[in-house]
Amino acid sequence: MVTVNGKEIDFKGGMTVADVLRAAGETPNAWTLVVVDEKVISPDLLSQTPVADGAEIRLLPLLSGG
Repeated sequence: MVTVNGKEIDFKGGMTVADVLRAAGETPNAWTLVVVDEKVISPDLLSQTPVADGAEIRLLPLLSGG
């Protein structure tokens, strides 16, 4: 099992961060940080970064203002 912002996703061997996000129905944009087990993953590495069973993924929107 992998979690994405608290939502449980069935884990399958060989999944990448991009696979898990698709399974969760999430599509991060340029203003979203993707954090896997407390480590920020670069957007260009989402489809190359493997995910372990039990991983916790969080999507954190970047906000700005004044």
